[in-house]
Amino acid sequence: MSIRANEELDPNEGPGFGCFVWQAILFAGILLLIPVGLFTFNWPVWLLVTLLFIDMILLFFVSMTSVFLLRVFFADRRRGRARPAARPAARPATRVISSEPATDGDDGDGEPT
Repeated sequence: MSIRANEELDPNEGPGFGCFVWQAILFAGILLLIPVGLFTFNWPVWLLVTLLFIDMILLFFVSMTSVFLLRVFFADRRRGRARPAARPAARPATRVISSEPATDGDDGDGEPT
């Protein structure tokens, strides 16, 4: 495995959003099973501890997948919205004034001339 610093991320190379969704659903389901199994079903402690360790491992994978997806998302946004290297000098605001005369004979007082 090579460490690549400051290189473009390839979104096709890592996990996708579907992988993240399934990991998050599985994490939330097991997280809900632990108190339900403890208080409602009176599951043995070894089973609850096993579910807790499985949930901690899933939390690691969910967090790593989310970090990867956020890096890909923001790298793509940064590439599309590149800033210029040097800021141009500040210009005063320009105002466009139309000096065309009224075409229908209206002189502005509401009555035609």
